[in-house]
Amino acid sequence: MKKIVLILVLSLLGAVAHSSETGVVDAKAGRVWACVMSFKGTSKGVQLIVGKFTTRAFGKLKCASVFGEEYSKRIRVDIASYKVGPTVGIGYFKIHGLSSEISLFNEHPEMILGNYATTHYEVAVGAGAGYFTAYKLGLPQFAYNVSVQLIGGIGAKVGMERMRISAVD
Repeated sequence: MKKIVLILVLSLLGAVAHSSETGVVDAKAGRVWACVMSFKGTSKGVQLIVGKFTTRAFGKLKCASVFGEEYSKRIRVDIASYKVGPTVGIGYFKIHGLSSEISLFNEHPEMILGNYATTHYEVAVGAGAGYFTAYKLGLPQFAYNVSVQLIGGIGAKVGMERMRISAVD
């Protein structure tokens, strides 16, 4: 119950912030979107601080707002390590993932698309699991994404990376 109250309060704060910019109070200005993303793809690379590790997956994003609106879009998820950065891993994985996301102060769920900072873990010897959390900040927007993955392949990886969610036309 506390989480629902917090979400509603933050949504109303977004409406007030938007109304101060436009001079008009709009009940739908500070929206809260809850989304589910399903995807499958591959993750591969070699990196020990220096190197390259990438994940590319395709799937579907489905969202609902607190006002009962719905949104659905085919998406592509790219996760890439920095050429020199805090990632250590070696391996090749086929992934099937499911992710939940909450996004505050968005006019439309298309604003969920874009760049995120992420921490990403994967491990498999034949079969395994993966996990990532991702954050997107852009005034006044905030989006938080948590994902779990079932993995087939061999290797292990842990690191901080960048993620991009884009629409597939």
